[in-house]
Amino acid sequence: MSLTRRGFARTVGLGTAGVLSSSFIIGRGREAAAFEPELADDPDDDGIIRISSNENARGPGPKAMAALHQTITTRTGRGYPPDHTNELVATIAEKYRVEEASVVVGTGSGGLLEGAVRAFCSATKPLVTAAPTYGTPDRMARQIGAPVKMVPVDGSLALDLDAMADAASGAGMVFFCNPNNPTGTAHSASAVEGFVRRVMRDSPSTKILIDEAYIDYTFDPDVKTASLLTQEFPSVFITRSFSKAHGMAGLRVGYGIGHEETLDAITTAWNLGSMNTLSAAAAIASFKDTGHIDDERRENARIRDFTLSAFRDLGFSAADSHTNHIFVDLKRPASEFRDACLEQSVRVGRDFPPMEHTHCRISLGTMEEMETAVGVFRGVLS
Repeated sequence: MSLTRRGFARTVGLGTAGVLSSSFIIGRGREAAAFEPELADDPDDDGIIRISSNENARGPGPKAMAALHQTITTRTGRGYPPDHTNELVATIAEKYRVEEASVVVGTGSGGLLEGAVRAFCSATKPLVTAAPTYGTPDRMARQIGAPVKMVPVDGSLALDLDAMADAASGAGMVFFCNPNNPTGTAHSASAVEGFVRRVMRDSPSTKILIDEAYIDYTFDPDVKTASLLTQEFPSVFITRSFSKAHGMAGLRVGYGIGHEETLDAITTAWNLGSMNTLSAAAAIASFKDTGHIDDERRENARIRDFTLSAFRDLGFSAADSHTNHIFVDLKRPASEFRDACLEQSVRVGRDFPPMEHTHCRISLGTMEEMETAVGVFRGVLS
């Protein structure tokens, strides 16, 4: 069964109505709602191709869908549910070979990012982040009055790790998105380890949050999870999401791996939300369904290669992407391109300062959607 997120919502039906309404705007899934509030009012079938929010157009895998249907029983509404949340924690801990106390789950990984900033940054403890990168930590730091050190990406659109390490001295936390949103670039495990060791040597009290929301999409064998570093360095922790390759943005599931005291500080600083049993059951099934994630990775790569080739054939450059989106140098303002595309029922990504005057992020839909969208792009850019 392959579904768009809207088809998924209709298929699951009333059993997850609460999940897909109130929880849709919690955590990382708020990307659509916070930055593009008009999406909340768009009808499901209005003919617009939405390639703006890095959602997974194919939705959850068949085993996740089966778990949802099996969990929606008469008991779901009248009795206390099975303890799927603790089962999910145990499943994640076993996969990464860590203690269960080193795992925390929440309603999306966005709450973990917000909680981390609140726990470790302050007026005297800056946040170090990239420009451009995922914006939740930056926004939360400014909300609590913490200084923000923005480090521009390098000429290849990769995070400038040397400059970020220099900026980390005395910082409360470094936010390291790997692979990076919106540029799509990724650093190897050896580069990540070298960065961590340098920061821990020069500024041992600084926390390092490595966001791996998109890492399931990479085919590069040198790009790997930093989970082992979280066990060696108590100041290092990672966040992961079920919203991308797992196709479960509407169900709101994310998790973090790190030292128990570090995770306790985050959960004390910020309420991560209470995961419902349907989301946890689907996440367990999806986490174990490695064959589906492999298929998803291959299909995403096929669509990504097609879209990148189309732009390059038109004379526009983009960094090689390890994610489900690309970041294209259009040599014009993203707003100009975005407005022209929307006139033809294609919605592309928002502005990403400081590169909004030249670059636009384009999320990847289905192949059929991207074939239609590429036709629009050709007309707009000709």
